[in-house]
Amino acid sequence: MAPLVQEDNYGLVPKGAITAPDLKKCGFTSAARNEISLEFGQDMAWNDGTEELFFLDGVGGKVASGSVSGRVITLQLTEASNAGTVTYLIGRIPWVQGNLVYGKNGIAALTFCEVPLEGPAD
Repeated sequence: MAPLVQEDNYGLVPKGAITAPDLKKCGFTSAARNEISLEFGQDMAWNDGTEELFFLDGVGGKVASGSVSGRVITLQLTEASNAGTVTYLIGRIPWVQGNLVYGKNGIAALTFCEVPLEGPAD
């Protein structure tokens, strides 16, 4: 929190992101509907095991793996999906700190619930 206070009160100009990653946009990447991209407001990191924390239309176990390139996390699904929403972290599911989604700055991403998935780009 210190960097935020320094920025607001003392004019610190941060060299990188100093806040939690926030989801900006998400959707299917192709007509096959077997992959979802999640675009955040900063560069991201990926930890294996994090896939179990994503839910499509409230149902878990639909994400096989994930990868990251810059600000975009790509989720490979176990099969094609017609899901309309994606959720990251549901209160009833236990999680481990090491399995959370993090920004490159080491701060865990904000949770999100039932965010509408955009259709594949034409």
